Parts: sequence; C-alpha cells; structure tokens
Amino acid sequence: MTAVRKWTQNQGMLFNSLHFLFFFPIFCYIYFSVPKQHQYKILIAGGYYFYGNFSPFFAIILFVITCNDFFSAKMMEKESSQKRKKKWLYLSMLGNLGILFIFKYLDFADNNIRSFLSVLHIPWFVPEPWFNHWVVPVGLSFLTFQSLSYTIDVYKGVTKAEHHFGYFASFTAFWPVMVNGPIERAKNLLPQIKQEHHFDYDRMRHGLFRMAWGIFKKVVIADRLAFYANDMFSHYGEATGWTIWMGGFFFFLQVYCDFSGYSDIALGAAKVIGIDVMENFRRPFFSKNLAEFWTRWHISLSTWLTDYVFFYLGAYKATGAKVVFNVIFVLTLCGLWHGANWPMVLSFTMIGIFMSIRYLWQYNVVRYIKPSNTYKLFDKYFPGWGHASITVLIFVFCFILFRVHSIQVTVNRAHTESFISWTAIASVLYANLFKLNSAHYFKEWVMHKGILQFMIAVFFVLILFITEKYIGDHRIEDIVLTKPEQQRWLVYVLLFVSIIWFGIFNNTSFVYFQY
Repeated sequence: MTAVRKWTQNQGMLFNSLHFLFFFPIFCYIYFSVPKQHQYKILIAGGYYFYGNFSPFFAIILFVITCNDFFSAKMMEKESSQKRKKKWLYLSMLGNLGILFIFKYLDFADNNIRSFLSVLHIPWFVPEPWFNHWVVPVGLSFLTFQSLSYTIDVYKGVTKAEHHFGYFASFTAFWPVMVNGPIERAKNLLPQIKQEHHFDYDRMRHGLFRMAWGIFKKVVIADRLAFYANDMFSHYGEATGWTIWMGGFFFFLQVYCDFSGYSDIALGAAKVIGIDVMENFRRPFFSKNLAEFWTRWHISLSTWLTDYVFFYLGAYKATGAKVVFNVIFVLTLCGLWHGANWPMVLSFTMIGIFMSIRYLWQYNVVRYIKPSNTYKLFDKYFPGWGHASITVLIFVFCFILFRVHSIQVTVNRAHTESFISWTAIASVLYANLFKLNSAHYFKEWVMHKGILQFMIAVFFVLILFITEKYIGDHRIEDIVLTKPEQQRWLVYVLLFVSIIWFGIFNNTSFVYFQY
C-alpha cells in the first residue's frame, strides 16, 4: 500500500481548445452584465472553474495558498516591527515554498538522496515508490511565485495588505495568468480588479487581435517546429554538427512561440475584460548580449528573481567574485524553477556562467580599452545582428541541455528493458555538436514530412522575425490597429487564413504547463 495517493488530471481548459472557445464569451457576458460589487465574484468563479478543470484537487491547493497569504499579510500589517512581521512572512514562504517543494521537488530530492547514499552503501529508509506518483498541479510555480510576491511586498512596504478576502482571492485566481503567467504583482493587478469594468469595443478589438496573434504563434509556428525538434532529438545518436544546431534552434523557437503565444492570449483575454497585465516577452532574439536577453525573455520571472533574490544578494554592488556568484546562483535558481531535474538546472547554470564571463570581461577589460580607437571602430562597425546572432548561438548551446531530460524520459519509456542516463544523452549530443564539418541525419530530418512542410516552417519563422523587427518594442495590436482599414483587414484575413490553413490542432498542450 503506497503512502501517497496519485491525483489524476485531465487536459483541462487550454487556450487553444473548444472548451475555452465557449468559456471565454460566456464569462465575458456574465462579467460585464453584473454590477461592479459582484464582478470580483465572477473572476473568482471563473478562476476556480478554469483551474478546477485540470483537477478539483488543484482548486483546493489554490484555496489553501490564498488563505495562507491573505492571513499572513493581514497579521503582518498589524505588527509594528519588521522583526515581528518577519515571522508572518516566514509563514507565507513556508506555505508557498512548502507546497511547491512537496509536489514538484520532493521526488527529485528523494532520488538524489537515494543516489548519494547508494554510493556510500548506506540504505535509505524511504520506500522507492512513495514519491514517484505525485502529479504536479498545472502552473504551480506561477501560482506560488505570484502569491508570494504579494506577501514579500507587504513586508517591504511596497503595497498594503488587502483586507477584502474576495478581492485577494480574485487576484490569486485571475485565470488569464493563472497557469502559465505572466507572474503578476498585486500592486498592478489588485487596483484594476477593484475598478468597475464595462464592455469596451476598442479594448475588445485590441485584446482579440493579441489573442489571435498568440494562437498563430502557437498552432502555426510552435506546433509545426515541435515536430522537427522532437524528431531531431529522438535521433540524437545519429545527428551531428549543423543538424543538432538547427534542431536546437528549432526547439528554441518552438519554446519561444509556444510560451510567448500563451502569454499573448493571456494578455489579450485580460485586455478584453478591462485589465492590463505585464508583457512577458519583448523580442528576445534581437538582444545584443545575454544580460539584455535576460530582460526580454520571460520578463515576469526574470524581474521576480531580480527583485526578490538578486537585489537581496547585493546585485552588482558587491565585489567581482560575489557578483559572479550572485549571477550564477540566480540563473541556477531559475533553472530549478523550470524543472526538478539536473539537465534543466545545469542549462541555466551554463547561461549564468556565460553571463558572468561577459561581466568579468566588461568590468576588467572593456572599461579600460573603451577610450581606444580600435574599440570605438569595433563598437561602431560590428553590426547589431552579429551581437544578436552570437547571443542566440550561446543560448541555443545551453538550451540543448534543457531538452535532455524529456529525451531521457521518452527513450526510457520506449525501452523499458534498459535505462539510459541523462549524462549519456548529453555527452552524445555535445560531442556530436562540434562536428561542424558534418550534418548527419539532416536530409532524413528535412524530408521526414517532405520538403514543402519544411519550407512552410522556415517561411513562417521568417514572417515572425520580420514582424518582430517591424513592430520593435511596441505591442503588435497597437501597431496593426492604427493602420488604415484596408491594411488592417488584409492583416486580419492573412492571420485567419494562416491559422485555419496551416495551423496544427492535434497538439493542444503548452510546453510551460509542466513548470
């Protein structure tokens, strides 16, 4: 008899499902129909219905997190000293991080302790099946970090404690950002939730277009690239050189379009109901270095870690060695947030190491040679796209390791008679990666679905890059919807036709749901 019950879950209500297609207009109709004093109740009901569709147990966890942080913040505000407030902050942290650890990291910790003790030939008293049947609640990392940011801000005096349980519950259960971000802050979301919202035609136009753009990135680009990324990584032993580089780049683009596509749908849905949430991506592929990339990729997480961890450690104010530690530690923590496995953790640790190398180069070399004419000429004439290309190559190099865990799981499920470690897979990939005079498996990879399908994938990737280059750091809906009517409708028709004609609808899950 196992000590842990396995909680089952269905696919829930995904943004690219028929269920959501019916839910969203019904929710909006009810939300705009009720008086202001009841709108937060509709947000709560919608949030719990949305989250409970994955599993009713998940809704219970959400309620526990809400109660814990509401109570902790209220008690914190009653205390006069920071020392006494801290004990309520610890209660909030214990609740959020404890739930996150139990469901997401307990099995990981158990496996590592077991492996370490086996090397020392010491028996581990915990039976092996105890922790390997937990189902991680969808988006638990997003939920706990969003709610925890509220109590930290109350402790720091950035925001006041919310005394209305309904308003706070609607903040934690705000369904557009609930399971895949962006990780919102109470100081931005709560004041908007308290306002009265009426149907606004312009907001609806902007929101629906942003949602359509997100769906386009998900079903036309991400899910198409997923086939090629999956195929290349599943043949990791055959691929070499440029095949791995291109497969890694396709995987990188897949994750970007999948995750940013979800964020676009979330931003658009929130805009329709009258609420503005933060941007989560801002043209990361145009970043000229990894530090800039960090500010453009998964912005809500990078700012969260910067505000609540990096600045707490001293940020860049410390000595050179301490700064290097801070950067690597925060990026390692970022990897751990993404997944309870070593490949994901180490992939972000590698990014942190590259960022630290750049910091040391800037601090110890560049600041001294900046006045020289040679450096000025280099800085002036070395093109921006060259910097961006190098940045993307470094990130792809690290991101290949990010994918190793899922390859390991897939291979071991297919071949239950034998077990392959993630280190064996990673060593093969990185050994073959540098065989740049070869591209084994490339022809088979391209032709698996035919050259036409491959060219369609490349075409839409180019469309994405051209579009992001054109819109700059502006919101795409703000650019498109200010154009003359004929141009707007041309974009609408092309977007609609691309989704219907070229969209792939048999892969409904989102990559970041597992985080």
